[in-house]
This record gives sequence, C-alpha cells and structure tokens, in this order.
Amino acid sequence: MEKIVALNVKCPHCGKSLMDPYHRIHEKPSILLDIEAKKGEGKIRLCAFYGCYTHESSIKLEDKEIVRLFCPHCHEELISENKCEECGAPMLPLTLQRGGRVYICSRVGCTKHFLSFENISEALTRMYNEFGYF
Repeated sequence: MEKIVALNVKCPHCGKSLMDPYHRIHEKPSILLDIEAKKGEGKIRLCAFYGCYTHESSIKLEDKEIVRLFCPHCHEELISENKCEECGAPMLPLTLQRGGRVYICSRVGCTKHFLSFENISEALTRMYNEFGYF
C-alpha cells in the first residue's frame, strides 16, 4: 500500500500559511500562490500531496515556460538560489509547517522537487509520529 504525504506549507518570508482550506484538490486543502507568467498575473493552486503535479491556474500557462510565484499575503517572490538539476530553472522554496522546506521547479511541466531539512533525524521522527512508517 502506497503512503501519500500531504504537505502543509507556509511562506518562507512572512510565515503565514499558504494552505487554502476552501479550495480543495484531491480532497485536501490546496496551496494558494500568486503567479506571474507570459500571459499575465493570477492565482495558482497546487495539490498538497508530495509528488502530485495537479494544479489549477486562473491564467493560461505555456508548457516549459518559467513562472514567478509570490506569497498571496506579503507578496514577496518565492525564489531560491538553487537551480533545478533537470532543467536549470530557479527552484521555489516553501517552508513546511513542521520544519524543513520543499523546493519545486519554476518551469511549467518540470517535475523536479525535493525536501530539505536542517535536522533530518528530528524531521523523520516528526514524520513517523504523524504518518507512521513507510
């Protein structure tokens, strides 16, 4: 049986939750961000399940374009110095509610993402306590 982990994320700048309990994707609150792309500005909602690439955007996104994402609360851009190992686009950091970060690629269609923890032992203990053993 495959275990799926639903992420609960917040802005790395202001610390406010990015979860939208009113707009669900796959029966879980979605991750709400402001987006800027070639076709304009709008809102994007990402599936909160780690490894799921389902998203809903209020603007049309072109395949392979690099988008800019912003916190809907403080309006700071979500960008890191990390580059995607697959395509070279900037990686976008989201802070995990229980510690650590998830990084997602800013290129539409790229599926590269990863988790990062300062203290991996502590993070695994919290994950096992919440989700059980994988």
